[in-house]
Amino acid sequence: QRQQGPQIGQGGLKRADNKWSKEKKEDALSKTKLAIMAILNKMTPQTFDKLSKQLVEIEVESSEVLDMIITSIFEKVLGEPHFSELYASLCLAISDHNATWPFIKTIKVVNDKGTKYFWLQDIEKDEEFVGPFADKLACLDKFTTFRSASGDTDASSIPTVSKPGLNLIELVYHDEHLIKMYQGPDDDQFYFSALPFEAPLEDGLFESEDAALKEAHRRVSFKRLLLNKCQEEFEKNNVLEEVEKQFAAVDTKSMSEREMDAHKEDKEMALIKTKKRMLGNITFIGELYKKQMLRDRIMHFCIMRLLGLVSMDAEGQLYTDGSGQPTLLKDDTIETDDESTESLCKLIATIGRQLESDPRAMKLGSFYIPQYFGVLERLSKDRTQPSRIRFMVTDLLELRDNDYVPRRKQDKAMTKEQIRQQAEIDYNVAQQQAMGNANQGGGGRGGGKGGGKGKGKGGA
Repeated sequence: QRQQGPQIGQGGLKRADNKWSKEKKEDALSKTKLAIMAILNKMTPQTFDKLSKQLVEIEVESSEVLDMIITSIFEKVLGEPHFSELYASLCLAISDHNATWPFIKTIKVVNDKGTKYFWLQDIEKDEEFVGPFADKLACLDKFTTFRSASGDTDASSIPTVSKPGLNLIELVYHDEHLIKMYQGPDDDQFYFSALPFEAPLEDGLFESEDAALKEAHRRVSFKRLLLNKCQEEFEKNNVLEEVEKQFAAVDTKSMSEREMDAHKEDKEMALIKTKKRMLGNITFIGELYKKQMLRDRIMHFCIMRLLGLVSMDAEGQLYTDGSGQPTLLKDDTIETDDESTESLCKLIATIGRQLESDPRAMKLGSFYIPQYFGVLERLSKDRTQPSRIRFMVTDLLELRDNDYVPRRKQDKAMTKEQIRQQAEIDYNVAQQQAMGNANQGGGGRGGGKGGGKGKGKGGA
């Protein structure tokens, strides 16, 4: 796998930060954050067209801004899962609008092996430069001549001048240095700065600038970074169990009755909030798939993980049954619980119809989907499972029988007043449920030990 070189601003070599410049940068990021949140906080189905355009047009001038946008949207959707479809549409708009990022730059490497390229992100502009010179070649000649004459190994003592308003026009790797070429906006004169730098190894170089850019934008695409965020949240293990442990560690012996009641209420609300994040994330993953931002293989991965199933061995060979057809086996390294089943039901209810009719779907899906529902059929009749889980699975099976058309109207994105009213209802219902389930404990997706459904290799 190709690796890009060190990233300027993210571990790469650079000159000491100017305090004023750093404060200016932080101030700009803070203002951008406020602008992003102002848009997201006002976003509803009625305002989507106008506000999504405003968010799409925010200048993504650094990877920090990109991460800020993704994280802000992600946290909003986990807190407002009823807006999952709306935020998935927003992500699609941002992804379609930004095929490239201005903070990604290519660096030309010229040596006796020929010309090659690599890429970097977040390259900072300098405030001090060497120049002026008639052309770019003269800049390189000056750099080489000075180093040879002075014996300066890091080029730090080359005399520089301050020249505001210069534009960064080209990056060259030369003599173990990253050379930044600048040009004035109103003249033909050139300037440069030099930074000690370690270029990537040969297998991290590309034959053309286009190839380097293509790989850069593949690895730093909005879609890929968003998927990483969803996957990180999905793979958190024992999330409810961790909340239980956190509150169990509090010394309650000296608490008054009122303080104990407050402690229990805080715990119940923390469990509700954590569970809301878990279900919000799985719903959002489903909505991204429906917008064709994620492929069906990712959906199958999630379903198998939530069911505790595996399709291939450690060497990547598919498991098959006696007739040679692909089959699924229980994976004794994955522990599932009630929360896993609830997430699974939420995901399949969101994507089931499209997953079963997706013309882009992988062929193996036609073998796996019947096996998923075979497991669910057995689960719905398993008297060792809590009635809440059995009824939930039965509802999902009935939904599938009805071609994924719900028998009652599903929640959709609402106006602000509808959200406020529904939030009050949800809060009261959630408190009642939490009071009833407070002593049941719980784990998390693919990790908790509470309510495990059994392990060991065997047919799905």
